[in-house]
Amino acid sequence: REISGWDPKRRPCCTIKDFRIDLEGLPRSEWNKSAALVFAAEYLKRHQGHQGENLTLEYVSEAWLTHVLALKTRYKVKQLDELDRKERKARNRRRQRKHELYSRRLQTAHEYKDIKDRAVFIVESLGQDGMSSDESDHKGHRGEATYYILDKDWQF
Repeated sequence: REISGWDPKRRPCCTIKDFRIDLEGLPRSEWNKSAALVFAAEYLKRHQGHQGENLTLEYVSEAWLTHVLALKTRYKVKQLDELDRKERKARNRRRQRKHELYSRRLQTAHEYKDIKDRAVFIVESLGQDGMSSDESDHKGHRGEATYYILDKDWQF
């Protein structure tokens, strides 16, 4: 593989003409850091001073590395099969609901002066993972719970 044979001390990983990033290694691998510098230098050469921009090489390469992380995440998701993607989406929705519940409870804890310190301490101690996940994903009902009335033989 080209990455394993590359020596970061001798030369950049690529040029702007053969620009490549490593989606299989770590987002901040030596290869990706070198690619970020190549990208940043070219970006600054083309855009320096446009629309009042006064960016540095470090700033642009950090922004690029953050973008690589997002690209890598999207790449990983695309590699999943349909079932794994659905499970990932459900996990993300659960995590988002827990985050929203945590935020609401923390905001509420801040509103009660008499118990504020203790309430905030408790909510923060529980953290986002300590929030209940009572709400769940309900298939076919846009995420809303559906309740069915069941007639029992013994009921009149």
